[in-house]
Amino acid sequence: MELFVFNDIEKDETVRAILEKDNLPLLRGIVRFAETEGVTDDSIKEYVASKLANDDNVLSALVKAGKKIGNDLYRLAMLDIDVIYKRLFAKAAIKYTPSGNDTGFYEGYINSIKTITASKNAEELLGGIVEHYRTLGCGLPAKYIAFRFDGNALTGIPDSDKSTFDELVGMDHQKKVLIDNTQAFVDGKFANNVLLFGDRGTGKSTSVKALLNMFAPQGLRVVELPKSAITKIPELTKELEASPHKYILFLDDLTFEKHETEYRALKIAMEGQLQANAGNVLVYATSNRRHLIRETWADRQGDEVHVNDNKQEMLSLSERFGISLFFPSPDAKEYKNIVRVLLERRGIEMTDEIEKEAVRWQMRYGGKSGRCAKQFVADFMHRQ
Repeated sequence: MELFVFNDIEKDETVRAILEKDNLPLLRGIVRFAETEGVTDDSIKEYVASKLANDDNVLSALVKAGKKIGNDLYRLAMLDIDVIYKRLFAKAAIKYTPSGNDTGFYEGYINSIKTITASKNAEELLGGIVEHYRTLGCGLPAKYIAFRFDGNALTGIPDSDKSTFDELVGMDHQKKVLIDNTQAFVDGKFANNVLLFGDRGTGKSTSVKALLNMFAPQGLRVVELPKSAITKIPELTKELEASPHKYILFLDDLTFEKHETEYRALKIAMEGQLQANAGNVLVYATSNRRHLIRETWADRQGDEVHVNDNKQEMLSLSERFGISLFFPSPDAKEYKNIVRVLLERRGIEMTDEIEKEAVRWQMRYGGKSGRCAKQFVADFMHRQ
């Protein structure tokens, strides 16, 4: 094949085996693909569809960035796809049905691959590929909705947490603020970085996961990263900038000791560098502390100027978050109400005896919190 735009797929060993009708390496490649990534029973066509959908080329770069596609580029892409359809799609001779195990891929990615695989002609094939680039991008960011970044590489999280806001009883104000801000973000409007702070077990991390599941169909993605990777945020945002998605960089349970310098890098990454921040990236952090840098009484020693300077340094990071949301622990009445609502959602009416059990549970494990209530309900249900 002589391809102009999709020429990289010719380097693939399995694609060459299809072209050369070399059945042994072909079957090896197809089996490996079908059992790890396959989502249809038409494994050869799906293999080619997957290679095209995840091909990093000039067309995919322009489409996922929302830029214009010229007539000449489209015409060359159409010539490529016409050749690919005739030589790779139309003559797929070997059938292989995968075992059907869950791939862990995002449902939207799976549906897109199925659509591309089912193309009846070259025009449909190119149309499906372009739509895939436009809505999902290509490569790893297209396959998952949740990711981890360790400071070096981005990895996808298969079968990410399915938490929803239904699990959080109360916290109506906090949920509304988060939903409104995130809706504005995915709509391409101005939105703020968010700090969720408060007592442990009050739903801070669950809220971020619930946002992902609510807004993933609209293009929201979450990247979880440890404190040690904060210094690499500028490089990460540059990589994510080329994606059609909106990304929340999620820093969970974040606090700094005064000697830890990563907080300065986070300040600069959120606001303070000369280069404009990527319009598709925000930072959401959770912490048990309102002021993220731990301060001691010793830090307040010195003359008035020194004290003020030190205080400003301590506060400057928290102030980079446009929105700070407090998640308080429930009181005894609110704790019982959370248990009651969670039980009702499972078809069980709260009784005096169950209420006493719930109180004993919170006294024995972890104190009054939404997390403790959820754990009690889980224990209660498995005993039924």
